[in-house]
Amino acid sequence: MKTSMAIYLRIFISLLIGLGGAWLVSESSYHFLKDPQTRDDARQIVLVIPPGTAERIAAGEDALTLPSTMTFVEGDLLIVRNEDSVSHQLGPVWVPPGSSGVLEVGAPNSYTYDCSFQKSRVFGIEVLPALTGSTRLEGVLAMGLPTSLMLVLYSFLIFPLKTHPSPSSERPA
Repeated sequence: MKTSMAIYLRIFISLLIGLGGAWLVSESSYHFLKDPQTRDDARQIVLVIPPGTAERIAAGEDALTLPSTMTFVEGDLLIVRNEDSVSHQLGPVWVPPGSSGVLEVGAPNSYTYDCSFQKSRVFGIEVLPALTGSTRLEGVLAMGLPTSLMLVLYSFLIFPLKTHPSPSSERPA
């Protein structure tokens, strides 16, 4: 009975150490590496189309120096402000001169949109999933459970269970 209780105690202590250590590593790295501008609500990114963009595109020039793909987090808002004298389009967003249009970034995926203010006529958007409490918990469990199992196994190697001889084996023959 004492042996089975010792095994359960080792498992429990290993779970505490493994999950506690995983939580400590996960949360400290999250706070250490966290972008100070990280937010819980949607971030608004403003993209300004300067005056004369349509003429430069028609002449074969690059009007804006934008990367071919931009990275967003699920729920971000891309605001396209058109200061040009011609209407422009970014995917489903049509922006008349002197106004703004909003593209709400959707589900995590890679998107390619038609774009009238890029020389290449395409604009790529990479959408990453938003970090939630459940994704952080998944990380702790993904690291903590294997660590706990490893600690249990190592505990048996380092501190083997003491077996007491049975009373029948102690009698002289």
